[in-house]
Amino acid sequence: MSETNRTTAADRGHWARTRVTVTGGRGFLGRHVVRLLESAGADVFTFGSDQYDLTRQSDVARMYADRPADLVIHLAARVGGIGANRDNPGT
Repeated sequence: MSETNRTTAADRGHWARTRVTVTGGRGFLGRHVVRLLESAGADVFTFGSDQYDLTRQSDVARMYADRPADLVIHLAARVGGIGANRDNPGT
């Protein structure tokens, strides 16, 4: 394990009671962030767009009501590659 990925007892103590919501936690970057947070002892919540559509304010409000968080790390994105970007420019 590299130095940058090592969690110490102090890190685990700091994160032990921290509720963290990670949007995009199932994506490429999000999976790695979730793994590091969990190894540090954080209580991590992640979800898919089928549960909460972050483009809808009512879903975001429901997400916060359903699962209060001390910290939100926003990594969600609408992805689909070059074809999706060509078909939906600016969305």
